[in-house]
Amino acid sequence: MVRNIHIAVLDVDIPARKLYEARGLCSAHFRDILRETAAHLNETRLDNDDALNINVTAFDIRGGHYPDLHLLRGAAQNEWPVLNPIDAILITGGSPGVYEMPESPWMQVLERFVKKVYADYPEVRLLGTCFGHQMISHALIRDPEDPVRDVYVEKCPLGREVGIYTVDLNDKFVQSFPSALGSLPDGKLRIQMFHGDRVMAVEKGTPVTLSESPPVSLPAPWMSIGSTPICPIQGLYNPGRVLSVQGHYEMDAFGMQKMCVESAPTMGWKESKLALFLEQVGPDLEDRADDAKAFASAVVSFLADLQ
Repeated sequence: MVRNIHIAVLDVDIPARKLYEARGLCSAHFRDILRETAAHLNETRLDNDDALNINVTAFDIRGGHYPDLHLLRGAAQNEWPVLNPIDAILITGGSPGVYEMPESPWMQVLERFVKKVYADYPEVRLLGTCFGHQMISHALIRDPEDPVRDVYVEKCPLGREVGIYTVDLNDKFVQSFPSALGSLPDGKLRIQMFHGDRVMAVEKGTPVTLSESPPVSLPAPWMSIGSTPICPIQGLYNPGRVLSVQGHYEMDAFGMQKMCVESAPTMGWKESKLALFLEQVGPDLEDRADDAKAFASAVVSFLADLQ
């Protein structure tokens, strides 16, 4: 039998023009790597009674295009029979900052949608990458009335992470997906990055310095998936509900190169900075220099309840 997993991918932004011409919108990038990963798992799983199949439906949220709630798994199925209900919502990356929300009506709509899905549709899993990760933290963890902690998204005061960076993964997160992540050396994940914002979750009154990030404070059962020196929350994991990541497992060196070259003029990067970022991205080779396939395996395992 075939087990279909239907993912609604919310396209937040348009990728670099050359990347779009070659590979389409961000939703197509996720479709390709997740389908490829599911096919690989089907070949290698010992308990493969049900073959996994990934279906992706793209939504242009800047244009106000959202999944109808009655299409979500766990909706009133008896009243509204749905042949292929949506099992997961994935929010892509994009150039906006979550802290721009007061001036961004479309972002306010997205926040309400995320809150609605999380509160009322517990069978639907939430995924986020880059901006999507930051939006999830703002919508689902930030609580101005929380007496214990402050959760917020900010411009990273220590600069950008662009290219392949090494994330020190949380042991508990690795243990949740041993087949996907257990073979990574020392629990370290190499993943392409392209961001200048970060999620922070600190105890109230904790000073935040430029030289050292404070300990992460998240309400149970939330956990940070891992950290880098300048970004202490490289993703969020809530078992059975949410998995987000700051990096881009859906993006290879080809795509990241196009992002860097197109962004350089608007970001004001000098040639030396662009050259440094392109060096960190690495060459466009068939054998990737990062661990994107391992993380994609964790994503599919999360969606399919695999260990």
